[in-house]
Amino acid sequence: MAPSVQTTDVATTICVDLDGTLVHSDTLHENVLLLLRTSPLSLVSALVTLSRGIAAFKRAVSSRVAIRPDLLPYNEELVAYLAEQAARGRRILLVTAADRLVADGVAEHLGIFEGVLASDGSTNLKAEAKISQIRQYLNGELFEYAGDSLSDIPVWKAASAAILVNPTASIRLAVRNAGVPITKEFRGRGKFGAFIRAMRIYQWSKNLLIFAPLFLSHTILHAHKLVVTAEAFVAFSAAASAIYVINDLLDLESDRQHLRKRHRPFAAGTISIMEGMTLAVMLLIISLGISVRMPPQAGLLMVLYLLASLAYSVFVKTQVFLDVIILAGLYTVRLLFGGVVAGIVISAWTLAFSIFFFTSLATCKRLSELRGSGVQNKGPLPGRAYSQTDLLSLTALATSSGYVAVLILALYLNSPEVVVLYRHPKVLWFLVPVLMYWISRTIMIANRGEMHDDPIVFAFGDRSSQVVGLAALAVVVGAI
Repeated sequence: MAPSVQTTDVATTICVDLDGTLVHSDTLHENVLLLLRTSPLSLVSALVTLSRGIAAFKRAVSSRVAIRPDLLPYNEELVAYLAEQAARGRRILLVTAADRLVADGVAEHLGIFEGVLASDGSTNLKAEAKISQIRQYLNGELFEYAGDSLSDIPVWKAASAAILVNPTASIRLAVRNAGVPITKEFRGRGKFGAFIRAMRIYQWSKNLLIFAPLFLSHTILHAHKLVVTAEAFVAFSAAASAIYVINDLLDLESDRQHLRKRHRPFAAGTISIMEGMTLAVMLLIISLGISVRMPPQAGLLMVLYLLASLAYSVFVKTQVFLDVIILAGLYTVRLLFGGVVAGIVISAWTLAFSIFFFTSLATCKRLSELRGSGVQNKGPLPGRAYSQTDLLSLTALATSSGYVAVLILALYLNSPEVVVLYRHPKVLWFLVPVLMYWISRTIMIANRGEMHDDPIVFAFGDRSSQVVGLAALAVVVGAI
């Protein structure tokens, strides 16, 4: 928060904008996303009302679904300042182009506003309409206005003083050129780091599975195959980041109820919904642009991954165990994708092992979410189909799937295919206890609530997992 730039006689009333000012996000965009997630057909019917104007659309959306005002990402500095001013006897008005149904919920939650002026289904309270309503309510008295966007400039010009929230240089200049004193500025932080966090680049470690076919076929040092697989890694990582962005946009409400996820850029309002949608589109363009240079089967697998991921984000993640199966399938798609781009056939042994192994890891992911969610007693996990009563079942499923994967590995080591690739195949039997140890330990850590990431991402940062990985590599090299 910056000190005042100019001084002025203090107006009795402060008029405060909602979207982008009092809250970091846009409530209409949040309502639309929530309606898309919960009732897509209702969103279609709401879109029909656009023919009667944006105010009618806002009312149609807000009457069909209601975002929780207690979960919105408020500008805490501004809220504290307004509460302080209200305690000093100043009148605080919420004046917003958001629909009245939304604005009333926010005002009731905060309890600092004398009154609310908002869009009513016929009038979109913006710019000149907002000025007219303020003057009518205050009978021409002076007012100070807090806003954040270019559309607020006419209101600032009509005000006796301005409070700027996250202003751009052009907004600050326009207010100054209008001769309006700036009493307060509430500045946000830079967004570059937030965009990087939204892309979840650390999750790209899972996409290293794309290189697994090269390693398993002993062609990891073939230059051409290594280059095309590296391109595939970039394409898949861009696609995965786009899906993470879309998933976070659709998961705002449940993320805000989670101890850690509430700090994600979209849940916290650090990045706007429109910025997130733009980022997702750009990442998809990059991914598909690279994919068109690959074999047609790779393109089909990429489309399959995107469709399955979107289905997971919109619907499947709320379905018991179906979500786990889809997650395991998405891991397996990475293996298939790497095999196709490098021209390597994935064996039935590898597919069978990966299905059960990744099912175990996906179940561990749900275990860790339940243990680390902060949900008490038997309450449900927000946005998921599991509760604390499912812990025993999930543990059993993770353990049984993991041990079936170990069994498949043991059967493979006794098959004729091993002799073709390895000169000392019996050395590979050391992989069995190593894998049993890692799976068992991973399930125990997830059950203790000590795993805060996807199991594969966790493994890359976990010292014991790193040692296990090096031991497994040493065993494979010794068998070649």
